[in-house]
Amino acid sequence: MGYSGVMLVLGGVLPCLGLGLFCYLLKLLLDFKGDSCRGDEPQYVREINRKLNLNNVETERDLL
Repeated sequence: MGYSGVMLVLGGVLPCLGLGLFCYLLKLLLDFKGDSCRGDEPQYVREINRKLNLNNVETERDLL
């Protein structure tokens, strides 16, 4: 019993789409981690932001 052309195309295309999606999400994750670990902010700013996040304080920056 032979496979239809549609099944053969899906068998080739779906793994490629899955791999592409995985690479895209991995790139987004690495970009996000790179942005969150920036060292250009002074230490006191990082401490203030950490305390605000721990206490769930809503700031004007969050409303924008």
